[in-house]
Amino acid sequence: MSSEPRDPFSPGSVARQLDYCTFCPKMCRHACPVSTASGRETYIPQAKMDRLNQLRLGRGGWTAESTDPLWACTGCRHCTMYCDHDNEPGLVLFSGRAVAQQHGVTHPALASYSERFRTREQRLTEQVRTQFAGHLATSGEIGFWPGCDAIDKDTGDIAATLAVFERVGLADVQIVDAPQACAGYPLLAAGHRDLFRWHAGRVAASLRGFRKVAINCSACLYAVRAQYPAEGVNLRTEIVSLADLLAPAAGSLACPVEKRSVYYHDPCYHARYNGVLEQPRRALAQLVEVRELGWSRSDTECCGGGGLLPKTMPLVADQMAKRRLAEVQAAGGGMVVTSCATCTFMLKRNAPASVEVANLATAMAQLSETAFTVPAPAGDDDV
Repeated sequence: MSSEPRDPFSPGSVARQLDYCTFCPKMCRHACPVSTASGRETYIPQAKMDRLNQLRLGRGGWTAESTDPLWACTGCRHCTMYCDHDNEPGLVLFSGRAVAQQHGVTHPALASYSERFRTREQRLTEQVRTQFAGHLATSGEIGFWPGCDAIDKDTGDIAATLAVFERVGLADVQIVDAPQACAGYPLLAAGHRDLFRWHAGRVAASLRGFRKVAINCSACLYAVRAQYPAEGVNLRTEIVSLADLLAPAAGSLACPVEKRSVYYHDPCYHARYNGVLEQPRRALAQLVEVRELGWSRSDTECCGGGGLLPKTMPLVADQMAKRRLAEVQAAGGGMVVTSCATCTFMLKRNAPASVEVANLATAMAQLSETAFTVPAPAGDDDV
């Protein structure tokens, strides 16, 4: 009988994964978008896992310089797709960040991150309560969790979502009125595991008034579904993606006489963690001809928005988004739709003039001529 630990994140299993990656012939090196976009050998999965392994074995001190490779990861899980051993470098490296925090080491761009996160939460919850005062509820059959990036970067996506809800007979779906705007994934990515656990408990309490909650952030959907239970946070509410809610209702929207072709970008966390692949395509197919990018579905390329990379390596994160859209630009341009607020922001701010980027609900509203009003912009992000 095998003595292999059954828990993939038990100490024994993590040690095995680190050892396997350390002595691996680098078969997944092509799959890491950070190393590809940066051109740095030290950022390929094998090198990052080897660095963490050397730190684990005490072969070097925990310093900002020695831990730098741990931050060169979005957690996109693309390397795992090409691993014969099913290793999880992204999640193991995130665990390494938590150990670095215990040693008092963090990335320079994330100094005082817990305080910055708390300040941003306060600002965003006040903002959503001001801009959507008539669309908030603390309980109900179905609640809507817009996600912090949607609130911070483009509340037009939230307005479009509410307009589509009303158009398809889901007018009773209201925004969750909570003292939190983010489900906590950034805290996990920053290595603040204890703070993440505390925050998760508060979010869970805010969601319990609803039977079901739809989330418009792929990374936070993963965090709520997988990491909350892993941290012992009991969540009674059913958690789904926004696409899960929109797909069956899309048939109620008016179909254009002539359907245009639209590319769909799979968010990494939806494609390789959450299993949200067909739902957004079904929602779009009512209104457009859905086109696939060269790298799509479970083989999708990362837009650069995960793992706090826009903070730790902003130029590389933007380059990843540009690489993702280069295929569309080379084909003459067009519309790219995605189903995550963070992906929408990263792709939109890096889109060339010939490429239009839209969140799923906004695209559905525009293509079905569903009117919505964009609230006036608020402050900028510091997290």
